[in-house]
Amino acid sequence: MADIPVRCFAASVVLLRLMDGQPEVLLLRRDHTLVGEWCQVAGTIENGEKAWEAALREVKEETGLACHRFYSADICEQFYEADRDAISLLPVFVGFVDPRRPLSSIMSTANFAGFRSKKH
Repeated sequence: MADIPVRCFAASVVLLRLMDGQPEVLLLRRDHTLVGEWCQVAGTIENGEKAWEAALREVKEETGLACHRFYSADICEQFYEADRDAISLLPVFVGFVDPRRPLSSIMSTANFAGFRSKKH
């Protein structure tokens, strides 16, 4: 039986803000890898860096924003990378940003999306 390597090389952040008391989540449209896909902030953990440090750095680099509250989501994203024949695990964090701060994303498209409550 062949082994499939498991890698942990990056961190992921679900970025939220409260606008008029309603939560919104940031979605980024990728233009380098996974071109055209909508996703959350994510990036590589650099040598000597902890996953949470990488997550905070990636938020700043990809959005120009800083988290005023930051938590571990206590889950990991997991996916199979066919080109590397490896399973990747990414620790997930949740960050809250100031809604008054302007978004300055390096992505071609980045938007905060609100949630609609379903009325019964």
